[in-house]
Amino acid sequence: AKVFQLAALEGQRRVLGEENKDTLDSLVCMGILLDDVEDYEGALGYYQQALRVGKKVLGKTHPSTVNTIENMAITYHVGLKDFLMAEKMFRQALDGYERSLGKNHEDTKNCAFNVALFLCWHLLGLCKRK
Repeated sequence: AKVFQLAALEGQRRVLGEENKDTLDSLVCMGILLDDVEDYEGALGYYQQALRVGKKVLGKTHPSTVNTIENMAITYHVGLKDFLMAEKMFRQALDGYERSLGKNHEDTKNCAFNVALFLCWHLLGLCKRK
């Protein structure tokens, strides 16, 4: 799957350009795929590219951009065990969802739940570095 997704991404970059919504979606998909195979550093690299492009193409509070920030927070938390960055990214994502979708939107509520869960785990000492 990784080979096919990478080929699709490279084709989109070549044909559509780096600053295209479909290319952006493929960057995020590559990050998700690498997260799934526990290549967290690789996933983070694709998420960082997607965040850079998303901010430029869609804006920093667009739901897709904010979703990338939340994906990064999860990668920092679960994969890289960098809890300071995870908290920063979770809070940034929650703020972005609140600004773009409002406090009552399902995505905002899901992110708030993830922030609360992260903080509970951290406070209870369940977050341990490798």
